[in-house]
Amino acid sequence: AVLQGCDRATRLVTQLLQLARLDADDADVDAVPCDAVAETRSTLADLGPQALARNQLLSFFAPDRLRLTMPQGLVGVLVSNLVDNAQRYSPEGASIHVQWHATPKPQLVVQDSGPGLSDKDLARLGDRFFRVNTSGADGSGLGWSIVRRLAQRYRLHVLVERSVELGGLRVVLTWPEVC
Repeated sequence: AVLQGCDRATRLVTQLLQLARLDADDADVDAVPCDAVAETRSTLADLGPQALARNQLLSFFAPDRLRLTMPQGLVGVLVSNLVDNAQRYSPEGASIHVQWHATPKPQLVVQDSGPGLSDKDLARLGDRFFRVNTSGADGSGLGWSIVRRLAQRYRLHVLVERSVELGGLRVVLTWPEVC
């Protein structure tokens, strides 16, 4: 219990620091091209043990390479928050699909076979510290705040809907242009 508490505290502090950095740096950052596919692969490798522990199928579909104008590491932050939420709020044995589309505009799609969200909960998604408590998953409710802040900063369009394919939540982030 002590180790779990320390892990939760570490995650909370990390997310609070990430939000503080994003909020404090309102100036346009000179973003350099990054390989979104490579960052996603690395992030999913880090999240793999969590999927294995819950017997969840984590799949990834992407072109060989996709260059985006975004600072190194931030694609990983987006993927990490979206996939971590899908893992936490989906039951054991769930499927989680992560996919990149390169054209006509770059898109990241994360969908799961979890319970999805009610319209009321969807409206609050991204509020700091808001969590849906029905799943028993632990967390701070900051992951979506980070995703929303990055989307706002880099002019990403965010679509959240029910996944027709898997039945749970489907999140689509669309970039304004290809680098």
